Amino acid sequence: MTALSLRTAIIFATAIAVVNGFGRFAYALLLPVMREDLAWDYALSGWLNTANSLGYGLGALAGMLLLSRFRPATLFVWGLAVCVTTLLLCGLTRDIYLMMFWRLASGVGSAWVFACGGALVAAHYAKDSARSAAAIAIYYAGGGLGIALSGLLLLPVLGHQWSWAAGWVLLGMAGLAFSLWPSKLALGIGGTTTTLSHDALRWQHYTPILTAYFLFGVGYIVYLTFVIAWLREMRLGVEAATGVWLVLGVAVMVSGYAWRGVMARWWPAHTFAAACLCTAAGTAAPLLSQGLGTLLASAVLVGGSFFMAPGAMMALARTTLPPSLWAKAMNLFTFIFAIGQGVGPVAAGWIADRQGLSTAMAAGAVTLVLAAALAFAQKRGSGAA
Repeated sequence: MTALSLRTAIIFATAIAVVNGFGRFAYALLLPVMREDLAWDYALSGWLNTANSLGYGLGALAGMLLLSRFRPATLFVWGLAVCVTTLLLCGLTRDIYLMMFWRLASGVGSAWVFACGGALVAAHYAKDSARSAAAIAIYYAGGGLGIALSGLLLLPVLGHQWSWAAGWVLLGMAGLAFSLWPSKLALGIGGTTTTLSHDALRWQHYTPILTAYFLFGVGYIVYLTFVIAWLREMRLGVEAATGVWLVLGVAVMVSGYAWRGVMARWWPAHTFAAACLCTAAGTAAPLLSQGLGTLLASAVLVGGSFFMAPGAMMALARTTLPPSLWAKAMNLFTFIFAIGQGVGPVAAGWIADRQGLSTAMAAGAVTLVLAAALAFAQKRGSGAA
């Protein structure tokens, strides 16, 4: 068989740019401005990302059930539509409870895109072992495009030329533009590369890595939620903060290529552990020095690593399960991950309000190290019933 082009993986990666780059992580840019305008403390600010993570968990749980009736491609397209719509709606209210509802709904759609898109990519490249690992890595690294673009799109908001509400609307419009191509592609290939799943998944087999994935969700989201607010506390200017965010996004974009060899050769649980340790190092680096060079290195380490953890989870499903269970497994993994992401922002915000953001970041780094340690306990073997 002729090797498949990675073009399909790149197109699907733009969907991750929408649901993660715009739908999840861009909130870190809007948070300081919203916090000042709406008089929120850090704990209350963290609730918006927690609502998004709770929606992520609900979406993953619903996805495991819906995949018995709908193909992954269908949930993928529905998820993109929900995420784009809620981005627009977040700019039309100042009510925190309504905004939390839209963020929760966005999380539901994001989970469907994240899990089902990964399964579609894995299935498309299932017969091309030379490209499969690289395709999965590229897909999950697509969030970097959204992170980098959100930094450019929201620069006028950080500079107080635009309101934060305008920033949400702009993200929604950009998300709509980026959703069209992967939606068309998913509907075109979804009927031939994936099937409805009625098989059982032995989730108990994955207890160590699921626990590690929960801790990863708790730990990594601390940096991604509060890093811009942290930089503002360091009294860095808008340009420096934007520069760090752009470096973060670019690092995510290249991470798929940087890790493709590791993804292809290592046992996925070990790849996961390495991604956790690199993310922990990047989170902890600014605790040692707040020089611009250290902050940029921190962004490279975090951005270059954190999306490889879900990539490793997809690789684990691909190497231990039949194709019919890939989407179901990724929804289970995403559900556990989402619970961790829900705990992280509120817990870190609570710590930050009492001990400062530096202490919250240190707690996030320690949690990531614990996740790496647990990942090494994951045994090889199949999780299929």
